[in-house]
Amino acid sequence: MTMTTILAFGFVLGVVVVVHEAGHFLVAKSVGIYCKTFSVGFGPKFLRKQFGETEYALSAVPFGGYVKMAGEGVMEDIQDIGTGEGSDLDHAGNPIPVERYFSSKSTWQRMAVVVAGPLMNLVLALVICVGVVWIQGVPVHPVTVVGTVEEDGAAEAAGFVVGDRIVEVAGVSVATWEDAWRTAVSEAEDGRVPVPIAIDRDGSRSTLELTPTTTEAGRLDLGMWYRQDTRVGRVRKDGPADEAGLRRGDEIISIDGKPVQVFRDIQTVVKASIDTPLEFKWLRDGVEITSTVTPTAGEVPISMTETETAGLIYYEPYTENRSEGFFWAVERGSSVTWGMVSQTAGFLKTLVTGGASRDSVSGPLRIAEFSGQMVRWGFDRLLLFLAVFSVNLFLLNLLPVPVLDGGHAMFILYEMILGRRPNPRLQMMATQVGMLALLLLMAWVITMDVLHVVG
Repeated sequence: MTMTTILAFGFVLGVVVVVHEAGHFLVAKSVGIYCKTFSVGFGPKFLRKQFGETEYALSAVPFGGYVKMAGEGVMEDIQDIGTGEGSDLDHAGNPIPVERYFSSKSTWQRMAVVVAGPLMNLVLALVICVGVVWIQGVPVHPVTVVGTVEEDGAAEAAGFVVGDRIVEVAGVSVATWEDAWRTAVSEAEDGRVPVPIAIDRDGSRSTLELTPTTTEAGRLDLGMWYRQDTRVGRVRKDGPADEAGLRRGDEIISIDGKPVQVFRDIQTVVKASIDTPLEFKWLRDGVEITSTVTPTAGEVPISMTETETAGLIYYEPYTENRSEGFFWAVERGSSVTWGMVSQTAGFLKTLVTGGASRDSVSGPLRIAEFSGQMVRWGFDRLLLFLAVFSVNLFLLNLLPVPVLDGGHAMFILYEMILGRRPNPRLQMMATQVGMLALLLLMAWVITMDVLHVVG
């Protein structure tokens, strides 16, 4: 594991843990709860500094953290393991006032403290997504040539064929596929109105009338997709493409002497050529360059829960970034965040019902590996991975499992509904079982991690 990977993993893990615990801490302080410790990590503390009544610490086991609140019951005992500390005294050895105990607060105040941590992870993901879109813009594909036409789709019914170049949509000139799609959808009025689309076919211009269809998800579908050319987009640092000298904007013209015309041609050859040297030829500012590129084996997703091993050289198709303004960034960033939540929730459902393979579960080693890969694509990719990881923690922590925030919320909800607190002994037993289950799960995940990395 390289130093870059270690630093990237430390950054991702540190940010999500600090933000999560800060949610608990800030809300607890706002309702008057005595917060004795704010720790990143568990177990013995190796760095500590006290500010005010709270001690801030870095602890030996880095996977997680906690805010130790007075009067928290079973969780205090768990947090005290390995620290040798008690719970009813402050750092000066004075008794902590009972009215500042977590347990002395109202159900709504305690519920707010419990859910604040996961919600802060969701807010973090939203802020990252909005910020990246606002600062960097959104990727657009500067091509309008039709690459695929769906059978029995709207485009086929309108007369489109592969190779048509879209020139205008409803009288508006378009230079990117996103412009063409957005204009067509806005003019279609939910699929009720045909949209005139001017095309260039083999040098001859004509106009076709296309009426988008509606998918099961309620979205309009044009029934066609763009043709991606062979220009090189973002190149991952230290990948085979980078080492061979490929740079953004290069236009690949052949592989092993065979001409390539679209990105899919390149993808097909590379995927089937693990550890096989390939002679790439490309143009850069009109100058022809030749170099050998050797694809390495990597995992390629084929569904939400499955991957396959294929040859990769780690570069992306060519796109350009376009700024859309702050309010559009808020809308787009919110949409991206909600997509992360929906996909993660769907994966958790698949995992719980047994539909996901064991390889689809990632532990600390693979998360570190992903962090290292993302930072090599660029810091913005590391931030987006951080957002995905934060969404995962948001949902995982809300699961109704004792020890997790969702388990605490379940006990408080029980009290809200029945007007009495759960039996302390049963609550302790449930928490201990939850802790044991969580430790066993962590052991299993780490074992799978090691087997995956070794494999």
